[in-house]
Amino acid sequence: MVPHRKFISFISIILSVLLLTGCWDQRLLKDLKLVFTVGFDLSENGEIRSHVALRETKKFSVGGKPGEQINVVVEGDGITLRDTRLMLDRRIPGEFSPSKMRVYLMGEELAKQDIYSILDILYRDPKSPLGAKLVIAQGKAEDVIDMKVIKETMLTEGIIGMLENSEDHTILQNETVQTVCPVMFDPSADFSLPVIKKIEPHDIEVVGMGLISERKYTGVTLDAAHSTVLLMLANKKGKIAQLNMMVKPEEENIRNRYMTLNIVKSKTKMKAEVNSPSDIKVHLDMKITGTIAEYPKNHLVDKKAVKELEEKATENIQVQAEEVIKIIQEANSDILHIGQHLKVHHNKTWKELKWREVYPSIEIIPTVGVDITGTGIIN
Repeated sequence: MVPHRKFISFISIILSVLLLTGCWDQRLLKDLKLVFTVGFDLSENGEIRSHVALRETKKFSVGGKPGEQINVVVEGDGITLRDTRLMLDRRIPGEFSPSKMRVYLMGEELAKQDIYSILDILYRDPKSPLGAKLVIAQGKAEDVIDMKVIKETMLTEGIIGMLENSEDHTILQNETVQTVCPVMFDPSADFSLPVIKKIEPHDIEVVGMGLISERKYTGVTLDAAHSTVLLMLANKKGKIAQLNMMVKPEEENIRNRYMTLNIVKSKTKMKAEVNSPSDIKVHLDMKITGTIAEYPKNHLVDKKAVKELEEKATENIQVQAEEVIKIIQEANSDILHIGQHLKVHHNKTWKELKWREVYPSIEIIPTVGVDITGTGIIN
């Protein structure tokens, strides 16, 4: 009886194996050319010029040691990204594969055009990774791609490392192909993109947040301090947030004039007063809890001195917040998503608004409060 059961089980397994199908859509890694970073620029004739950084092995393995990895840059022109990819396919020894793409760089002139029309292919190609970062390069993206390395680091890893560090320090917001898509189709909101620039033959610098308005780069970039304040106004503080500010301008020693505030917690509440489509006030109440990260003047054992620094910090951040509001309104970039707030809480008035005409002139009032809860381990 037992052998009979074993025979039936054996036949069942054989039949199951015969019914299994093979992989009909395989793509072997040896046949692909993986692209990790690509740069897009506006060419002289209005076309798109793409520069891709391919990872290649410089020499074959010798003595069991792996070959040296290098970046090779290939260029292609076309009306659209798909057109440039067709050109690149004719210049790359292997199948162009964007499946491991990590960074899309856009030159600033190209970014000033409709960004969605440039990126359309990325949302249609299932092989395009939605987690790839979007970045604007001051000048041309080509200049960054042609670097091939950043100091001693491969180009892609160098860019990713600098962006992630700036995100952790509340200078940039992590923006990817996926995160910007819903905002591009929302008339009540805008987004920002990181802006980088080449500063040496093999070095780059994070400039700050590039403001986008109606899917186009405005040409306005916030510096690091203003970017930090804006992200706190938007309740998007990173792991670390620090602001250096002048608190004692009368001091003879220049280092004694400044204090660095480490921001432990930041919370902003938005409230809109809407009396009519032409009478809108938006209040941004930002409460900050922080500690003193650096203050060379003294040890701060005096509570009165700490209270004075609280007031100086409040004044400083208040001024910066007002400057940020002025900049984003002049750029007509609703990066704080005030339009979304009005749409949800004042929908009747929202329907009567031509938001892009109204937004630059509405009254946005930031109010900052700073509470210093620690002065460092020195005391």
